[in-house]
Amino acid sequence: MSPLPSAAERRRLGLDARITRRDFVNGALVGAGSALLGASSSDVAASARARLLSDSETAPAAPAGGTDTFTGYGGVGDYARANGNTWPVVQAAHRLRDGQYGAAAFANAKAAGDFDLVVVGGGIAGLSAAHYFVKATGVGRRLLLLENHAMLGGEARQNEFVVEGERLLGPQGSNDFIVPERGNGSLLDSFFAEFDLPREYAWQSWDSKLRPLRFARDNYSNMDGFQETQVDIGYFFGKAGWHNNIWANALAETPFSATARRDLLKWRANHSPISEAESRHLDTLTYKDYLEKVCGYDPAVTRMVEPIVGLLSGVSADAACARLGRQLVEAPDRAMAVSFPGGNSPFPRALLRGLLPDSLPGKDFGTLMYGPVNFEALDRDDRSVRIRLNATALGIVHVNGGPSRDALAITYERGGSLFKVEARAVVMASGGWINKHILVDMPPDLRAAYDQFAYAPALIVNVALRQWRFLYDMGITACRWFDEDDGIGYCCNIRQNMVTGGHSPVLHPDRPAVLSFYMGLPIPGLPAAAQGATSRAKFLGTPYMDFELRIRRQMMALFASHGFKPGRDITAIVLNRWGHARLIEPPGFHYGVDGRPSPLERVRQGYGRVAIGHSELNGAQHWGSALEYGKRAGERAAAML
Repeated sequence: MSPLPSAAERRRLGLDARITRRDFVNGALVGAGSALLGASSSDVAASARARLLSDSETAPAAPAGGTDTFTGYGGVGDYARANGNTWPVVQAAHRLRDGQYGAAAFANAKAAGDFDLVVVGGGIAGLSAAHYFVKATGVGRRLLLLENHAMLGGEARQNEFVVEGERLLGPQGSNDFIVPERGNGSLLDSFFAEFDLPREYAWQSWDSKLRPLRFARDNYSNMDGFQETQVDIGYFFGKAGWHNNIWANALAETPFSATARRDLLKWRANHSPISEAESRHLDTLTYKDYLEKVCGYDPAVTRMVEPIVGLLSGVSADAACARLGRQLVEAPDRAMAVSFPGGNSPFPRALLRGLLPDSLPGKDFGTLMYGPVNFEALDRDDRSVRIRLNATALGIVHVNGGPSRDALAITYERGGSLFKVEARAVVMASGGWINKHILVDMPPDLRAAYDQFAYAPALIVNVALRQWRFLYDMGITACRWFDEDDGIGYCCNIRQNMVTGGHSPVLHPDRPAVLSFYMGLPIPGLPAAAQGATSRAKFLGTPYMDFELRIRRQMMALFASHGFKPGRDITAIVLNRWGHARLIEPPGFHYGVDGRPSPLERVRQGYGRVAIGHSELNGAQHWGSALEYGKRAGERAAAML
């Protein structure tokens, strides 16, 4: 854990300043005691902060005394209780993992109806499965979708803030897309056409009286430096200071050695397409071995790519397969991906509107992006399609134990009680890490395949700012930092956001904006699966306040000398913790080893009346693969009826 701040540092970090949430975590004041009753909101906030900060460093991260010290502030609006994996979700999943639900508990579950299809998981994959099932079978089939969070969307959810009257959105995870070419026949093209999603967008304008600045329109384009021709990026080298757009002059101003500069430029130039044969070869070795042994590059190249490899693969370059790493290198002049203000959240919202139009009233793009969800419309007795939030699936088994039977029994927990429904088919659109605990009667070969799946966490932090002139004065809209042993993350940026007639926040350094941090937690030197498990334990064992301290300290280290004042500038900090954000791709995972097929192949097949269609079935989580494999699973389930 980070060292606790002194009173002086607390003032410097702005921990005593009033911010949006009025206290540091959801529900913290409930456990603060009656002594706080009657105090002003600012006094209560300060007392809650002081109480936590006086705790010992060994205090458990798990909530105690009714106080959620894990989840933290979730923003405002429909997503306020669903920022990443919240503590209630983590608790329910861990009870299942640890076998706390016995046969007797399942036997006493309350009957809750019969359905043609039950879909487990309300992310893009689950909503896609439901949508394409309805398209294949027609209106009237009874469908129940179970989602364990308080909001649909999976990792394609958003954080919302209101700062000085300005509504701001930031992504919780899933982010950026390439607009599909109209009429190209792809699934993404047909998806855009079916839901009337626009393919051209308006973007926040930039005042011509201000110095020219170049912005990313997502949160990835700034990460690896390849798009410096379109984004102004600052690089912080610690004692060597700041250097902007370092690739523009071939790294000449950086502290890298001459050998490192030469090899980094070679690495950057190696972006030609790879053949199927090369892809198979690259799947047999780690990215570190490819860089240092095959290409002969200086280890500085490995250190340069480590953070983005750790984010996108979940593990370090010495554990991730070279196939994945090689695909990270792209042409510097490639088209920039774009993103909606809340990341990819409009995609699951479009599917939700298609399934239950009353749940997201309206037909235009503006209400799709910004309209409030009518939660009462999700689970109505008189509807054939029903969506049940805060419902954690616990066990699925073919009736009488045989996969050839005509039905399955599905047990789930909601509000502390157990319920059971029956269905003629099930789609598992939840991740493999939980599926292997839920599918009670899965065949041994499927279980063996799932046992080869390992996952790593990721953390996405959105910091709502009153102003960001400190970045403007530096001439940057994004930054990356190096060799920060006590720091957190490696990059952050301000985006140029999409605007509509109903939502057009001002892009100006003296106006509010969201600064987003994306980070993985790789641990070089450990085997791939051990990295995921170790980093997840650390990740889940860290209280919200510890992360907040580290974020504030990081921002002070980067920006304090350029005018940043946390007490003045920060209005809210939201953590989005994803415990299993990345399917780890070690060597051999995609094409198999020693003549054995990839475990991906077996999982895609499902079994009995269970169709499996979660997002990582192409090897890595992505909104497009979630749509694709959800569709496949929904159509397979339809064929079972």
